[in-house]
Amino acid sequence: MSSPALETYLARLYTDDAVREAFLLAPHAQALLHGLSPQEADAMAAMDRVGLQMTAASYRAKRAGRAGHGARTTPAPRWWRRLLAAWT
Repeated sequence: MSSPALETYLARLYTDDAVREAFLLAPHAQALLHGLSPQEADAMAAMDRVGLQMTAASYRAKRAGRAGHGARTTPAPRWWRRLLAAWT
C-alpha cells in the first residue's frame, strides 16, 4: 500500500516540471526531501525515468486539450441521440 506522501509526490512529478527536473538530477535525495520513507525513496530512485517523462508529457497534452475544448460529449449521450433520432 502506498503512503499519501508517495501518492502526492508522484502527482507532483507528473505535473510539475521543476519538481520533475530536480528529481531526475537526484532522485533518492529529492524523494527523501518530499517526505518519503527510505524504502519509498529507493523505489522512486529505481523508477523508469523515460516512462516518467512520457507520462508527464501525456498528462500535459490531455490538460491542454481539455483547456481548449471545454466539455466533451461522451460516447453514451451520442449513442442515445442516435437511438432517439431513429425512433422519431
